[in-house]
Parts: sequence; structure tokens; C-alpha cells
Amino acid sequence: MRKNNQDSGYAGPNFLLIADGMGGHAGGDVASAITVARLAELDEEPGGEDALELLRTSILDANDRIVRGVGEQPELAGMGTTVTAVLRAPGNRFALAHIGDSRGYVLRDGLLQPITHDHTFVQMLVDEGRITAEEAETHPQRSVVMKVLGDVGASPDLDLSLREAQVGDRWMLCSDGLTGFADLDDISRVLTEVADPDEACRQLIDLALAGGGADNVTVVVGDVLEGEVETPGGVSVGSVHINPRYAAIGANPETEPAADTDTQAAYEDAEIPTDTVPIQAVDGEADDDVEAQDGTTRQLRTKTAADEEDDLDDEVEKRSYLGWIITAIVIIALAVGGFFAYNYVSNQYYVAAEDGKVSLYRGLDTTLGPIELSRLVDTTDIEVDSLNSYSQDRLHGSIPAGSRDEADRIIDNLRKESDRSTGVTGNVEDSTNPTDPAPSPPDSKSADPSDAITRESQ
Repeated sequence: MRKNNQDSGYAGPNFLLIADGMGGHAGGDVASAITVARLAELDEEPGGEDALELLRTSILDANDRIVRGVGEQPELAGMGTTVTAVLRAPGNRFALAHIGDSRGYVLRDGLLQPITHDHTFVQMLVDEGRITAEEAETHPQRSVVMKVLGDVGASPDLDLSLREAQVGDRWMLCSDGLTGFADLDDISRVLTEVADPDEACRQLIDLALAGGGADNVTVVVGDVLEGEVETPGGVSVGSVHINPRYAAIGANPETEPAADTDTQAAYEDAEIPTDTVPIQAVDGEADDDVEAQDGTTRQLRTKTAADEEDDLDDEVEKRSYLGWIITAIVIIALAVGGFFAYNYVSNQYYVAAEDGKVSLYRGLDTTLGPIELSRLVDTTDIEVDSLNSYSQDRLHGSIPAGSRDEADRIIDNLRKESDRSTGVTGNVEDSTNPTDPAPSPPDSKSADPSDAITRESQ
């Protein structure tokens, strides 16, 4: 449903990567493309060099390129991207680097386990025990990412680790466009039952689209195989494939600004100019001419009590005018802010369960004191009980939509799902569709990979 693809991904024999450009920030598609173009160079047979350090320094270099890109094109200020990367290392191991809310999973012996931890605000609240994982699914700040790569004014804080590789393991990296719209049980089923990685990716994307598909979705699947296996060369997808020109942005090292040597040279071998020396105070009531040490003549005026009083009156008058100006600015700002807030709320929709039916609301699913910020627009004939458990859970927490068209598409998807389960087709006069609900952060306990899979190094 997005107008552009801010995701970029890469899959090669020795390297897997997912990068989800920051939605809502200028140039998210540029940031992800720069990152994948730079890191794809790592897809080589593992050598003797420390793979984890190589991965870390390469990601930091990609971050520098993004920052330089902002210097070249200031309109891209604020662009950033998540990164989840897996690099083959010597000794049957993988180097893993992660930042943001894209995710990595390993399917081993039929059990799908997460190997990354979301860097999101709601995940932090879950980790601290302030909210539950269920509450995080509908939290209004569930899309706020705490750590990303890019022009964010801070050095990237990466999660780095070495992972043991076992023959038969299946690794999956994905953007939140998958985990935000597909149930983990369904994801695990596809990864377990579908042997071909390409077909598994296609079916996983179909799951995300069936769940609403309001975000870009990119999936990378790699199998751990034994011996000499012929594999195709690396393949890039998403923004880096659609917009290859983005890879050149920020690629050249930024030129250091030239030092201002003119002023320094002028004073290296000379005395300090006399006009920087304080001139002595002069007594008197009239204007006096004072000769400085360099021979120039300056006119000074000593202030009388009357002068000081006039200056004080002028200052009071200026402050009075300034107070009125500030008050006017505040009033105008409040009026403009109120207009835009009303306009924003009026153009928001969400779908929720109402008396067992799928219903459409206009506005935001919240209150401002005693004021409800939404109203019921229509109640469809879709029974909530006819939907799968995942869709029911989303409806009980409300599914936001940024426009009426998105709302209509969501209700159409729910109707199709209901028809598949009941075999009954109905008519709807009004319907709904979501605006990029963020992925549900995993439970803090379940997010910890098993000791059998991980060996952490920071």
C-alpha cells in the first residue's frame, strides 16, 4: 500500500542482510539502499580475519556514508535504517549484527527462535516490566524505534554476537512488514513445511499481505548446508535494486573544510592590533575626541543621568512591545496547531470490534479527558467470530488507518477472510484499512535465544 519501498535486502552464499528505511523520515529508501550497497561487498568466502569486527566496521562505514549523503543533499536530513546482518565466519559460525526493529530467527529441529531483540520503546517497557507483551501490541508508541543507523546524531549502538551454525538450520531475516501482519505460528509453519527458500519467501509475503499488508515487507531465507553446494550469486532486492543510483550517495569521503589561515597568518609575526586594546574611561559631560595608540581618533560620549533615564524608558517600551508580539505569536500558533490537529484527527480511521461486528470509526482510538476523539461511521455485517484468532486480537485493540481508502482495503481483506471460513458473502456500505501498525514486540522472555544457539560477544 506504500507509494515507495523503503526496504532493501540482500541474499548471497555467505551473507544475508535486511535494512528497513525509517518510515516517516526523508530518504528512508536512500538510507537502506546505501547500507545494502556497501555491505553486500562482504559476500565472500570467510577468511582468517575476524568476521565480527569486519561486520562491525563495515556497518559503521555505511553509517558514515549515510551521514555524508545528508551533507551532500540536506533535504535527506534525518534519514536512517535498521540493519540485521548475518556473515559467514570461519569455524562453522555466523557473525550477527543488529540494530532497530527488523528481526532475525533460526528454525532448528522444528522450533523457531528469535535471535534479535527489538530496539523499540515498547520493548523497553516490556523489558522493564511496565507493560505486558499483549499491551505492547496496541501501545500508541509501538512504532517508535530507539536505535537505528543513520543521521540521528549518535554513533550506532550495535548488538553483535557469534552464532554456531548447524547443518539443517534455516535462518530468516525480515522487516517488520512481516512480523507486524503475520502470526508467528503461521510463519513457523511455512518455514517448516516449504523446502525451497524462494517459495518460502513468497508464501511468507502472502501471509503479510493477507494480514493487511500496510507496510513494505521483505524476507530473506537461508539454509545451512554441508559440503560444496552450488548457489547463485548474491541478489539485492527492494530500494537498492529499484534505485541503484542511491548507492553512490555519500560514497566519496567528505572533504574537510579548509582552515581559515588568512587571519592567523596576519598576526603570527605582528603585534596585536591597537584597536583591540581597551580605551581608558574619559571624564566629562561633552563629547571628547580620544587618540588611540595607533594614531586614529575616536569619539566617546559619557552618559549623564538624564541619558540613562531615557535609555531605561526606551528599554521598558521595547519590552512592552515584545510582550505583545510574543502573546500574538502564541495565540496564532495555538490556532494553527488546533486547525492541523483537527484536520489530522478528521482524516484518521480505525477498524475495531463492536457488538461482535467489524466496525469502522473515524478519528483516533483515544480520549482527551472527557472528549472522545472518534465516532462510529459504520457497522459491517462481518462477524468477528468468523475471523482467525490473530485478526480477532487486532480488532479488539483496533486497527488504525491513515485514510478511508486504506480502511476500505482492510475491511475487504477481513471480509475475504470471513468468507473463506464461513462460505458466506455479504455486502458492506462502509469499510476500513490500517496505516502501518508497527510489529508486536516479542515477549522479553521469549526474545532471549537459547543457550544452544548463541554465544554472545559484545
